[in-house]
Amino acid sequence: MFLNWKTKANIQRVCAALPGSESIYYLLQSNLGVFRKDPDPMPNMRDAALILNEIPFRMEGKRVMEVGTGRRMDMPVGFYLAGAASTDTVDLYRYMKPELVFGSLRNLLENRIEARDLFAPHAEGGAAAVDRRLDVLSQVRTFDELAKRTNIRYHAPADARKTAFAAGSIDLQFSYTVFEHIPGDVLREILIEAARVLHPKTGVACHHIDLSDHFYQVDKSINMVNFLRYDEKEWSKYNDNQFAYHNRLRPADYVQIYRAAGHEILARVDNVDEASVQDIECGRLPLDAKYRGQDARSLSTVILRVLSRKEP
Repeated sequence: MFLNWKTKANIQRVCAALPGSESIYYLLQSNLGVFRKDPDPMPNMRDAALILNEIPFRMEGKRVMEVGTGRRMDMPVGFYLAGAASTDTVDLYRYMKPELVFGSLRNLLENRIEARDLFAPHAEGGAAAVDRRLDVLSQVRTFDELAKRTNIRYHAPADARKTAFAAGSIDLQFSYTVFEHIPGDVLREILIEAARVLHPKTGVACHHIDLSDHFYQVDKSINMVNFLRYDEKEWSKYNDNQFAYHNRLRPADYVQIYRAAGHEILARVDNVDEASVQDIECGRLPLDAKYRGQDARSLSTVILRVLSRKEP
């Protein structure tokens, strides 16, 4: 669905100002936007498999913490299929919708062969183990039953900066397209808490961050990093609410935050949008003063995935 990005920004701002803003915004999306049909979980499952390729251990028996559940549970389900013993998923707002969770599960089961092939290389027992877990998912009918059978526990509202998890009790902390929606000083505190809860010897954090201008998702007439043209005052006109906030941090900013939080970066993946590089280099995308003089490829990074651990 095409929608001028400024129109979407105005809709988000109006909804955010109303009582019951989340319910109103979800109703609009259900009737006009992304939730008009059962969601397709497979892109998220493919990215879950990418994350599993990058972490330094098998998931069998591991304890996982997710930062930022959102409305579905695709990634925790993916880690369950790979053998995770438990996943505690934490969100500041209670966004999760059981109807979307089960709509996603229906589509996952319709793509059972691909799902099995994605997670079999990461599961002890291979394809047979994944098949058994898919059978479990096919049998659950309620959200409580799903939580009981998979050990996926939902905590919301909850603050990832200050959790009740015991020190050293988590093997993997992860997030998926969440960090870009959080201010930098809060990210530092989340990563400090991660350093506390991760297993001191083997625990790692893996965060998949979408650095692109999210309005590009509905309006392809703009650049993937179009928001870099605006100063903070102008950008705040479109960005100052819970539905639209994007911190616009670039890779170098994240590196500084990780260091300040006492994390050692073990590996990172930077996906660069080449069209944005060209637009910046030839001047088609005029940059705000804050970004001028910075490397065009770094500015045009649209996905950043960081694997880290507490500094030894």
